[in-house]
Amino acid sequence: MSTFKHWTRRDFLRGALASAAGLSTRGSALGFLTATHAAATQAATTDYKALVCIFLAGGNDGFNMLIPSDDARYAVYKTARANLALPPEKLLSLAATSATQKYSVPSYADGFRNLYSAGQLGFIANVGTLLQPTTKKNYQAGIGLPDQLYSHNDQSDQALSSQPDALVRSGWGGRIADLMASSNGTSRLPLGISLAGNTLFQVGETAVPYNLSPYGAKSLYVASSDPKNARYNAFNSILDMAASDPYLLKRQLANATKRSIDLSDTLINALATSSKGSGVWPATSLSQQLQMVARMISVRQTLGMSRQVFYVVQGGYDTHYNQMELHQNLITDLSDSIAAFQAAMTELAVSDKVTSFTMSDFGRTLTSNGDGTDHAWGNIQLVAGGAVLGGNVYGKFPSQVIDGANDAGYGRLIPTTSIEQYAATLASWFGVDATGLQTIFPHLSRFSTPSLGFMR
Repeated sequence: MSTFKHWTRRDFLRGALASAAGLSTRGSALGFLTATHAAATQAATTDYKALVCIFLAGGNDGFNMLIPSDDARYAVYKTARANLALPPEKLLSLAATSATQKYSVPSYADGFRNLYSAGQLGFIANVGTLLQPTTKKNYQAGIGLPDQLYSHNDQSDQALSSQPDALVRSGWGGRIADLMASSNGTSRLPLGISLAGNTLFQVGETAVPYNLSPYGAKSLYVASSDPKNARYNAFNSILDMAASDPYLLKRQLANATKRSIDLSDTLINALATSSKGSGVWPATSLSQQLQMVARMISVRQTLGMSRQVFYVVQGGYDTHYNQMELHQNLITDLSDSIAAFQAAMTELAVSDKVTSFTMSDFGRTLTSNGDGTDHAWGNIQLVAGGAVLGGNVYGKFPSQVIDGANDAGYGRLIPTTSIEQYAATLASWFGVDATGLQTIFPHLSRFSTPSLGFMR
C-alpha cells in the first residue's frame, strides 16, 4: 500500500495557507502558562506518551456495550430496554467488581472482554457534558444545563472542547498541545495528529494540528517525483523567490508551503520504515486509521516525538432504526480494532505508553422507538492501554429504572460523571500538572473528584 497521497497544488496551498494562519495566531490565556509549564517541566521530556481519541460519531448506545448482569439490575435493564435488551446467551461475563455488581459485554465484543480480563481495559460509567453536578430536580428546573442538549453538532462540540458554555471554543486535545508544545523539542511535526480530517478536538489557541491520511502523508505533486525535473526545480525556485518577497503575505505563504513540503517528505521517508505490527487487523475504516496511528508511533524516535495526541473516527452510531444489526456490526468492529491496536502496541513495546479512549456525541435512550433509539445524554466510555487500571468500572453506574432518579425522561440518563473529569484524568497521566488541568478544564473544580483514578 502506498505510504503517501498526492495533493493537487490547490489542495496543498489551501492547507499551507491554513497552517500559516494558525501559526501566526496571537497567544491567549494559555500563553503565559504554556511558557511557564514548558520551562519548568517539558523541555527535558525524554519519555514517550500518546493519547488516541476514538470518536464514535452519531451517539453510541453505550448501555448496550456494558450491561449490568447481576439478577436484580439485569431485570431492570431488560424492562427498560424492551426489544433492544440483549438476552443472557448474547452476553460475555466480566470479572465481578463486587459481590453484587456484575457486568457483561456483548458476545460479539470478545476483544473488550479479553482486554478487560488482562487488566488493560476499563469502562467509565454515565459520562456526559456537565457544567456542574446535576440532579433530576435541577434538570427539570433548567438549572445549570449545557446548551442544546440532544443536538449532534452542539453535543459533539461540547464533548470535544470540554467547554459547554464557551462562545469561542478550542478542543481539549488542542489545549493540551498548546501547553505541552515544547515536549517534542525541535521536531517540526505538530503534537496533534488527526486521521479523520479537520476536528475541533485538535484545535488549540496556538497549536496547529497535522491532518494525516490513513494511507500516509500527503505529497504535493508538481510534475514529477524526480528532483531533477525542470518543472519541479522551477516551482522550488519560485518558492525561494517568494520567501524573500517584500510582501508579508507572499513570504508567509511561500514559507508555509516550503515547511509543508519538507514535513511531508520527512513523513514519507519515516513511514517507509514503519510497522503496524504482525497481527491481523479488521478490514474497516477504523482499523485503517488505527494502523496508521500504530505506524506513526513505531517511528516516533525518527520523528523526534515525546508526546502525541491522535484522533480517529468511527461513524454510523445514529441508530434510530435497525439498531440491533447496526450496533452489533459497529461494536464488533470497535472491539476487534481496539484489540488489534493494543496487540500492536504490545509488540512495539509501548503498551504502557499509549492510551486509547472513546468519546461520542451523547448516549441514547434506554427506551426503544420501535426499531432503534433516540438522542439522550449520559453514556458509557472505555479506556484501553497498559497504563490503564483495567478490569473495573469507574464512576457511578446509574439506575436504569424508567422515570427513576437518573432518568430525565424517555430513558435519557442524567450524567453522574463529567467529560472534564474523564478528560482531566487522561491529561494528568499525559503529563499536565494541576495548574494546567485547571486552565484546560475551567469547570473541573466544580466536581469533587477531579481524577477518576483509572490510570496508573
